[in-house]
Amino acid sequence: MPHEAAAIDFHATEGRSWRLLLSADGARTSRLPAAGEDADVAFASARGTAAELVLAFYDRIPLDSLRLDGDRRLFDLLRGWE
Repeated sequence: MPHEAAAIDFHATEGRSWRLLLSADGARTSRLPAAGEDADVAFASARGTAAELVLAFYDRIPLDSLRLDGDRRLFDLLRGWE
């Protein structure tokens, strides 16, 4: 990741959520605790169905199709990262 380290949460409306941690070492994922359990706050988050999250990640639907919170710039950086 050529940018500053960041944490982005992805919340699937029909299931569990996960976190994408970005750093100079690359990217890694982890599952977030179940609803109602404590979790650290991420820099940004996206919420939608699992299908919407995947389609938006692959630029098949607009990001605005999801509920986005936090630093939206991170989603643009993530989608542009090769």
